[in-house]
Amino acid sequence: MAASFAVSILCILLCALYATAASGDCSVAPLSLPWSNITVSANGVAVTRGIELGIGTPNQIFSLRPSTTLNNTRVANVLDCVTQSNTSCVGGKGGVFDSSKSSTFVVSLKNRWNGSAADTEASTGAYVYFNDVIDFQANGTVPGYPLVQNSDLISGPEAGLPLGQNSSFLAAVTQAKVAPSSVWGLDAGDRSLSPRDGKLVVGGYDASRVSGNLTTFPLGTWTNQQPCPLQVTVSELLYSTPDGINYSLFGTATDGVTGCIEPQQQRFTFLPSMVERFAMLTAYNSSYPGLVFPTNSRPSGTLRIELDNGYTTTIPNDHLFIPKRGSDKNGQYVVTNSSILETGIAYNLDDTDADVQVILGGLFLTYNYIVVDYDNNQFQMAPTVQGDQGSGAEITTVCKPTPFIPGPEVSHQAHSSGTNGTSRVAAIAGGTVGGVVGLTAIAALCYFLARKRRRGRQREDEKRAQQDNSTRMYPELASDERRPSELALTTSPTLHEMPDKRDEEQLPPVFTAS
Repeated sequence: MAASFAVSILCILLCALYATAASGDCSVAPLSLPWSNITVSANGVAVTRGIELGIGTPNQIFSLRPSTTLNNTRVANVLDCVTQSNTSCVGGKGGVFDSSKSSTFVVSLKNRWNGSAADTEASTGAYVYFNDVIDFQANGTVPGYPLVQNSDLISGPEAGLPLGQNSSFLAAVTQAKVAPSSVWGLDAGDRSLSPRDGKLVVGGYDASRVSGNLTTFPLGTWTNQQPCPLQVTVSELLYSTPDGINYSLFGTATDGVTGCIEPQQQRFTFLPSMVERFAMLTAYNSSYPGLVFPTNSRPSGTLRIELDNGYTTTIPNDHLFIPKRGSDKNGQYVVTNSSILETGIAYNLDDTDADVQVILGGLFLTYNYIVVDYDNNQFQMAPTVQGDQGSGAEITTVCKPTPFIPGPEVSHQAHSSGTNGTSRVAAIAGGTVGGVVGLTAIAALCYFLARKRRRGRQREDEKRAQQDNSTRMYPELASDERRPSELALTTSPTLHEMPDKRDEEQLPPVFTAS
């Protein structure tokens, strides 16, 4: 009896201890990562706008754009650019990785890799699954971080920082106690001619960037037609002229369309029928390639996006039409042609409505701050405060206290930016799936021990019944041969990948920045 009680207490303590290790630590300050221009080449020339990461030992610098359609961190292969001295190529890819130059690089078999469920792979690409040290500069370090090296010379770059529902990045930073929770807030910043840096906060959000109250939206259901978690219904799309006339891009009638909020892409993607109506209203000259206009023929209107719950966003004229920009020979993002204006709407008049997914990209997020909470199946959105806030950040923690530890819930606790007073360095024990494997193993152990004790008591009862010349009630439990189901309970399951919440056939294509 004493041994049984001791084993029970041990199991409870082990489960509680593991729950503590796997849960977020609310004493940790949120992880704040600026979205800015980052130098990604060794010669200091190639510059790319994104989230800065240092990968490998010594660090190789990357600038990655956040993506809700990725679950794993993808980086480009140095061989795609031949060498790191090809600054235009390196800048366009946000950095390239040379595994031969990292002393902490460890390649892995795909089915033994500790990242999330595999993202969609292009048939023309080559993918290497590996682990290495990742540094968020002064914000923290995670050894053994799972990464994918992507090499695809045909489909183009697929690099990105994963913010999907099964993100190994979010799992890694919370398990390594670099962030207090997987809730994240995003200010995409401004890419206009008056640029403003953005910021990603993991474990909370920056309240100084939020104007007014946050509006709550449910997460969408991921399908081939709607391959994204952050879904909204666009009920009206209006092109408004200075004289106050509003023209609907929907045409005569519509029940609204579902769109994906996706920071990986900068421009809007609308249905071709909407783009055609926009082109007509702006007197678009089809002799120009793409949806561009001569600078001296600038359209005068603005774009108004209305969602089905009344949430409204207006894109002003100076952001809807801007001088054509791109990467120069040094890989820097500059105005490449001042004589024409490009539109913040992707050109797709050669496609059909049935083949196009509506996307509200980075331009939409210039005017809207989002806070995403996958655990509660929701995200929130509010207008973004415009203008540079400088050092006026109000980082707010969003974190639930660890189970089995009494105390009040910690929620929306304010922290000053970057001042948690502790070193954020921790390994992911057993990788990002370690918590799942360990907790499952403990549960299996406790279950088996309980089953074994129960069977022991039953055998003692059977022996007493034999001594009393009684009939044995449960002959199948008297055998020492365990059933297959019992054998399975005594073996720790081997989970090589994090569980995916959607069917394999519904894995989405990867959005590429326009």
